[in-house]
Amino acid sequence: MMRSFDLRQKKVIDADTAEKIGYIRDMDIDFENGRINSVTIPKGGILGMLGDKGSITVPWENVQAIGREYVIIKQTGNIFGKEL
Repeated sequence: MMRSFDLRQKKVIDADTAEKIGYIRDMDIDFENGRINSVTIPKGGILGMLGDKGSITVPWENVQAIGREYVIIKQTGNIFGKEL
C-alpha cells in the first residue's frame, strides 16, 4: 500500500511530451469511498514553495501509471500556459 507521502516524492511526467511537470503538492481525497479525486501540482518554484505561480489540478482519471520514481499523467488542454 502506498502512502500519500510516497506519492508526493515522485516526479510527475506528462505522457504526451515526456516533460517533467513537477511534484504532487496536494490530493483531493474522498474518504467515504476511499478514492483520490484529483492531484494538485505547483507550477513554479522549488517544489512549489518559492516563487509559487499557482498550480494545476489533474483529475485522478488522468493518472496513467505510478512507478518507483515517476507518476505519468495524460493532461489535455492548457497546462502551464502551453497548449498540449
